[in-house]
Amino acid sequence: MKRIKNLAAILLSLAMVMLMTVPAFAAGAYSITIQNEKEGHTYEAYRIFAGDVSSDAAQGGNEEGPILSNIVWGNGVNGPGLLAALKVADAEKYGECTTAADVAKALDADNATAADAAAFAEIAAEHLTNVAGTATAPVEGNYVINNLAAGYYLVKDQDGSLQGDADAATEYIVQVLGNVAMEPKDSDIPTVEKKVSEEDYRQDDGYGATYNDVADWDIGDSVPFKLIGSIPDMSAYDTYEYIFTDTLSNGLTLQEGTINVYIAVNRDDEVREYTPLTEGEDYTLTLNNVTNGGGSFSIAFDDLKTAPYMDQGNRQYVIVTYDATLNTNAEIGLPGNPNSVDLQFSNNPNGDGLGRTAEDTVIVFTYELDGTKVDGADLDTKLEGAEFVLFNGGHTRVAHIENGKIVGWVNLPAGYDYENYKEIPYEVWEAFNATTNVIMTSTAEGVFGVSGLDDGTYHLLEIKAPNGYNLLETDVRIDLAATTANGQNWNGVANTALTALTIAVNQGAAENGNADTGAVNVTVTNNQGSTLPETGGIGTTLFYIIGGVLVVGAGILLIVRFRMKASNKK
Repeated sequence: MKRIKNLAAILLSLAMVMLMTVPAFAAGAYSITIQNEKEGHTYEAYRIFAGDVSSDAAQGGNEEGPILSNIVWGNGVNGPGLLAALKVADAEKYGECTTAADVAKALDADNATAADAAAFAEIAAEHLTNVAGTATAPVEGNYVINNLAAGYYLVKDQDGSLQGDADAATEYIVQVLGNVAMEPKDSDIPTVEKKVSEEDYRQDDGYGATYNDVADWDIGDSVPFKLIGSIPDMSAYDTYEYIFTDTLSNGLTLQEGTINVYIAVNRDDEVREYTPLTEGEDYTLTLNNVTNGGGSFSIAFDDLKTAPYMDQGNRQYVIVTYDATLNTNAEIGLPGNPNSVDLQFSNNPNGDGLGRTAEDTVIVFTYELDGTKVDGADLDTKLEGAEFVLFNGGHTRVAHIENGKIVGWVNLPAGYDYENYKEIPYEVWEAFNATTNVIMTSTAEGVFGVSGLDDGTYHLLEIKAPNGYNLLETDVRIDLAATTANGQNWNGVANTALTALTIAVNQGAAENGNADTGAVNVTVTNNQGSTLPETGGIGTTLFYIIGGVLVVGAGILLIVRFRMKASNKK
């Protein structure tokens, strides 16, 4: 009598843990209960080995429960085809086998391992024929395959059933005898996270200093991003596909030359300490419509297991860094400029199949300064023709503006710096503006402004006053402050990432802006210059009178001095 004592334990170790076996008897139908609450699985059972089941747990000296004897191929597998494949795959183990019982005995050898069982299951999966039973949905947390005859079974996820899902297919297992409840082991599924750098955020939460979920920047700035994918246990796979797909909003333009890929120990490592992988050799880069903002790109490994440095120093993460320019298509205020990543990964250790994680999203904001020029004595009177330039907080650079949006920052005109910026003549600014577009001019409605600003401190310098008005003697300090959900737990909803905007002028009290539009408002006043008398009219009369008095006074003085001289001669 052929008996299998250890085979069940070896094979079950592949992917599921047996919780309870109810003693089985020779006749009757059995069930396999898979304790898994996740939707989306379609489990299939294939009968690999059939035979007779003992009706007495103590029969033949067996002390561990029912046993299978008189083993033959089950109706769920092409036995001759499987046997031939086993001989080719492992001649040492299966070379002398001629029957199903011989194969079972080889698997039951004292030196058999879980790896042997895994190899057998992988080959058996290629020779399956008839499905003995299926379970397509959990009922009260369990998938149940009913009406199974006695034997050893290969239980697996249906081919293609998890394509695209964020789950891994169950490794093939072989189950024998009785009503059995089992629980899938936790699958080692990779995760992916995306982070964006924010200069004002300096808390290192395990992602590297400045990196979190929310940021704000100027249009024209290079915004650093980081993708972090975990490296799973890939031992059950011959090869392991691993593909990042990053999707940019229209307000962000990928800088292709900044992409770097690393295999790192920790997700917050200073990746510049690592050697970057080589595009085309170690991974494949694919660009999709990224030239003018938006689009997507992918970083793909055909086999992550063979990537460089995987065998060095417990590497646990694949990290991708890149910069994207915040461009003039950027949304001002809400809804912001989101940027997402997902990860595709091998999820079937015994065949083809790719799972896909949920997207992880970060968001970038930028804001707008709306100015109004008015008469200082009558705030309802709007003033046209005032000209301004906008400095950064240190008076070291000036905003370069195109079509009302900042596109970058430029140095001051030659020969000037933060110490003498107020002394720059208007003619110099006018010539400078011809090539750099730094001047903002108020309209007939008194309106001027610029969009695409980070939060922070700025200085507004009037370089030309409206006609008939005095030039402001000092620049206007503007403190633009945004309340954003910086950190690692943003919920992905834009209006929870940006909740408030304020502006403080010349360090006065802060006033509310509009987070929806991303705009803050500043009112700049000018006072009229002094008025001199005109030619003609009363003004002329006054000059004549004053002039006449001066002439008479001079005559008296001459007479007095003449008489004094005459008296002295005497």
